[in-house]
Amino acid sequence: MYQQAESKLWNGRLDSETEERHFRLFQTVNFEDINAAEDHKEDGIGILGYAIDKGVELNKGRVGAKEGPDAIRKAFSGLPILDKKTVTDYGNVYHDRDELIDTQKEYADYVEKSMAHNNFTFLIGGGHDIAYAQYLGARKANPDASIGFINIDAHFDNRKEKHSTSGTCFRQILDNDDNADYFVLGIQQSGNTQGLFDYAEETNTEFVTADELQGQIAPPIKDKIELFMQNHDIVLFTLCMDVIDSAYAPGVSAPAVLGLTPNIVLELAKRITASDKVNTMSIAEMNPTYDVDNRTAKLIANIMHHVMY
Repeated sequence: MYQQAESKLWNGRLDSETEERHFRLFQTVNFEDINAAEDHKEDGIGILGYAIDKGVELNKGRVGAKEGPDAIRKAFSGLPILDKKTVTDYGNVYHDRDELIDTQKEYADYVEKSMAHNNFTFLIGGGHDIAYAQYLGARKANPDASIGFINIDAHFDNRKEKHSTSGTCFRQILDNDDNADYFVLGIQQSGNTQGLFDYAEETNTEFVTADELQGQIAPPIKDKIELFMQNHDIVLFTLCMDVIDSAYAPGVSAPAVLGLTPNIVLELAKRITASDKVNTMSIAEMNPTYDVDNRTAKLIANIMHHVMY
């Protein structure tokens, strides 16, 4: 079920009502019905929420991520405008169907529309099943393209189930699309069974462990990312917040110990989104129920701000 954005979520400190150089995002954001979206292709930033945690529930995780999109908006809205960009909030999609896959397909239609009307789109969740909906929308818009999917995550999310969950999206893609490849950064050995590692090997999934990303991003890892991106027509990017250590991101569906630091994740995100091949970024598993001082929501908002500018 699609619902348009609510302006009441966008507010913040008011430094000036007349001088644009002192404006914040809430002062200039647009609100549009995604079904009647206007073109903002030159400088447009679309925001589309996935207010759904049914996939988390099906994956036996702790629910609450359906409240994530609005918490992210509130944290993002008060950040300063540093350059002229048209930010458009299209609202949220909610789960009201019998099967999660049907809602994912609905969301995919809206992803395709935002991609058509904006230079870049933030897809904010919600469970990590948002990534499969992101893929479906991108594939619909690019039926013949070679797709590379980069995931920053502690988990492969390549489980085998009879239905969609927050942990199945990349198996769903790889089992059904011979023109798609997968690369994961931040994998934790304690967060994945041997069977998931085996499936990654069978499908030639590239991955870098969390241990390899402690302190810095080594040149060989940067080269791997660059080569992966060069080898595909379009690149989809998703960030699962449970990859970040719970000291920095407590408000997630599955908190991590020995996770990545925010600076490493930010550097990776900026490097990936700098490519013209990347025009969507999904951010998953933000769970306000377990957040502390809005720490996780603020971290996401700042990552989005850095990616945008």
